[in-house]
Amino acid sequence: MDEQLTTLKMKKIVTTTVAYNEDKIKPFLNKVSSKNGSVTSARTEKQYSMWNNFGTIEVILCVILGILVTVIIAFIAVVLYRSRKHRKSREYENALCLMNELYYCAPEPAVTSSHKQNDRWEIEKSLVIINFGAKLGSGAFCDVYKGKIVGKAPVCRISSSLAATRLFCDCECAVKILPEFTDDIGRSDFMQEINFMKTLHYHTHLVSMLGWVNDDKTPMLLVEYCKHGDLLHLLRQKKEQIVQGYENEYDLKIKNLVSFGWQISSGLEYLSSIGCIHRDIAARNILVDSGYVAKVSDFGLCRLSDSLLYTGKRGRLPLRWMAPESLKSYEYSHKSDVWSFGVLLYEIFSFGEVPYSSIQSEDLIDYLHSGKRLDKPDFCSEEIYKLMLDCWDEQPTRRPSFANICSLIAAILESATANYGYVVAVKKDYLLPDNSVTVLL
Repeated sequence: MDEQLTTLKMKKIVTTTVAYNEDKIKPFLNKVSSKNGSVTSARTEKQYSMWNNFGTIEVILCVILGILVTVIIAFIAVVLYRSRKHRKSREYENALCLMNELYYCAPEPAVTSSHKQNDRWEIEKSLVIINFGAKLGSGAFCDVYKGKIVGKAPVCRISSSLAATRLFCDCECAVKILPEFTDDIGRSDFMQEINFMKTLHYHTHLVSMLGWVNDDKTPMLLVEYCKHGDLLHLLRQKKEQIVQGYENEYDLKIKNLVSFGWQISSGLEYLSSIGCIHRDIAARNILVDSGYVAKVSDFGLCRLSDSLLYTGKRGRLPLRWMAPESLKSYEYSHKSDVWSFGVLLYEIFSFGEVPYSSIQSEDLIDYLHSGKRLDKPDFCSEEIYKLMLDCWDEQPTRRPSFANICSLIAAILESATANYGYVVAVKKDYLLPDNSVTVLL
């Protein structure tokens, strides 16, 4: 009897009547299937309306969320792209090679008071006559003027050779003056250059230090004075004269350009032999004395290293003269100097053209890694251009040494005639009326 009653109860449909607030909330039936039958639950119209409209709200939310995600991704992509461009620009343009500008690396400790004592390189300020009306140039933080040393220069005490005594007594000099307002970094770099130049012995193809004025406010570095100034300006100034030199008796000819290459390589061979990495080999840093004697100068970036590799990335750097490994990893060696020498040869035989003038600085490393190199200058022989390409080998170990470069250029000079190097050139405004030159090799 009880089982029958239970069965009847389970089969009975339960109707829930909602009496409260009947005019606002009406009942409806929502059948929910169950194993033993069906159970009816009561829900309000308001609840049903919310449930029925949930799909629309969900779609709207998904669309809004999708738009937000897209905007965020686009924003992140733009930020990353601009960050990458800014980083490359900072790496490759933070030291655009402006003419006549010195490039300096991270400062090292300035000279201490102990270094100032018993310094045989010092000279009294009263023995240095400075011609402030004859400004020779400006660097990153110092000015250079023509001057004169009264009596023997301090270098004569260091080098007792007759040549030094004869050359540097009552002699003209170039005076690099550090202004009083220079910051600590500039002052430290200036003193570092002085200390480095003290370690160099006299060499015909290096600009020699003659002495320095030890003044706490405005120290001065005295170096050799070179009559013709820097090689870059000389090449541009003498361009027409050299180009037409095969037909006229001018003092400079193409063969002189080869001679410049040999003289510079001779000076760099000496630097590499004492473990010096120059890091700023360029035509603007080669000075030319009377008799067209070329001398390597500007040792602000030089480093003496016992190892084969030097790493340093701070400061202004001459990008268009740097080897790929230096651009990418800030690694320097004698072989990265060889690469720069190849670019210097390009400057010499193109009469001072800017290397990679059509390439943006931030694109330079990709350009070089693609295997592209500077084109052969019009007045450059095949053997000199081959030497350039050897200097620009992607693998540093395959580049020639300065000893090999010096020997090769010497052999070229020995076999060259007075009119060596004049080649058939592309039509240029500076050529003679027939727009060609005779091939003389």
